Amino acid sequence: MSLGITANRIKTGALLAYIANKVPNINMRKMLKIVYLIDERFMRLRGFPFTWLDYYVWEKGPVAPEIYSLKNKDNYFSDFVKATKSEDGKLIIRPLIPINSDPFGPFGELSEYDLSIIDEELSKYGDKSADWLTDQTHLPDTLWTKTKSENKVVFKDGKSDCSIDLTELIKNDVDLCEVYEDAKWNIGFQAQLNSQL
Repeated sequence: MSLGITANRIKTGALLAYIANKVPNINMRKMLKIVYLIDERFMRLRGFPFTWLDYYVWEKGPVAPEIYSLKNKDNYFSDFVKATKSEDGKLIIRPLIPINSDPFGPFGELSEYDLSIIDEELSKYGDKSADWLTDQTHLPDTLWTKTKSENKVVFKDGKSDCSIDLTELIKNDVDLCEVYEDAKWNIGFQAQLNSQL
């Protein structure tokens, strides 16, 4: 289980609900891609991802299995969003909580800075199709493409167990690498505290 669940589940759930509120009728694949692109952006800007989810090289792009599990009735985020099938058979992710400014509710986990970056990403990608987003993650210079190529990934039923290392995005920036190590220690400590509750 990733740190995105053990240490960061509420913040990640709030993100999913926020996206589902802002992009009505978002389908599963589009949600997967937008969350991944948000994590890439946070890595480049701050040196650590927003969600701390683990991503894998799947045929249609990077996938965090915990988000993919939304298709199951019992999933990690069932108190934030719900997946329902549309008439054309796509899984549509719907928010279970409206956006509000309650500092004690789940959206209180999202800082003004977080929301500014998330909103920028949604303004870039919110109106794009899942196919277009998949194509973007498959461009030659992307982590998905590099990881797939370097590891000679072979898909089984469209999936693989080959993980994507987001730190590759910052490997040439010593300062961001230090920030990442500190942030990883902190989020790991939070995971340990959460496991004792």
